[in-house]
This record gives sequence, C-alpha cells and structure tokens, in this order.
Amino acid sequence: MQQRYVVDVAELHRLTERNYAGLLPLLNQLESQAEMTLYAGENLAFNLRCVNEARYTSDVEIEQLKPNWADYLHAKMTVRLYHDVRMAEIISSQGVTRLAARYQQPNRDMRHQDEKHQVNQFLADWLTLCRKQGHIQPKLSDAVQKFMPYYFK
Repeated sequence: MQQRYVVDVAELHRLTERNYAGLLPLLNQLESQAEMTLYAGENLAFNLRCVNEARYTSDVEIEQLKPNWADYLHAKMTVRLYHDVRMAEIISSQGVTRLAARYQQPNRDMRHQDEKHQVNQFLADWLTLCRKQGHIQPKLSDAVQKFMPYYFK
C-alpha cells in the first residue's frame, strides 16, 4: 500500500525564506527601474518586473526571453515576497495559479503530489544559477536598441 504524502511544512518554510534572501538583492536593483533583464548564460535571459507592490508584499514577474521558442517552453512565474515574514513563494507558474500544498493522486490536472514544493525549489535553483553566472543588463531605450544585434535584445 502506498503511503500518503505529508507536506513538510518546516522544509517549505525554510525554502521560502531562502528564496526571499536570494530575491532581495534583485528586488533592490529592480526598485530603481520599472523592469530589468538578467542574463544567466549564453542565450539565457530573463525579464524581471514588479507587477504589484503593497505595504507588506511585492509581486515580481520573472519571464524567460526567447522569442523563437514555443510559449510552453518559456519559464514564466510570479513570485510574491512577504516582507513582514521574509518569505517568497511562487503564486503562479506557467499559467497555473493557486498551487495547493498537496494534490491527491491521481488528479485530473496531472499535478505532482508536492507541486508547490517543486516550483519553489525551481525558484531556489534558478536563484542559484543567477548568483553563480548571471549578470544584470540595464533596460536600454528604443533608440539605442534598434542598433543592437538581435541576440542582445
């Protein structure tokens, strides 16, 4: 008999705290501009923009830039940062909102039992990648961008 999946709340809490700590430096740089582009390797670029800001929360949209790929291959997520408790969690990933902490198996949407933990772990892995080999590119004006090669856009 298969054992029932139990959410490890303490591990999920630690993960969201690490994600907050990793996103905070990016958020500080994002405050000075409306959006920014982060390069994490050759042909791997992400657009970050703050979509909502309140007293205790900020929502940041992270979208992979790759114009010639199909939409479902683009990484796209919205992260909510809770400043009062210093936690960050994904509230939307690939168009899926309201991720449950646990899903029954099998389920109609084919979600993993620990889908919420997996998408937050993806954010932690993405932040590690950005920290190790990423650099931030300031947003250029349209007049300057028209002279840039296509792979810089």
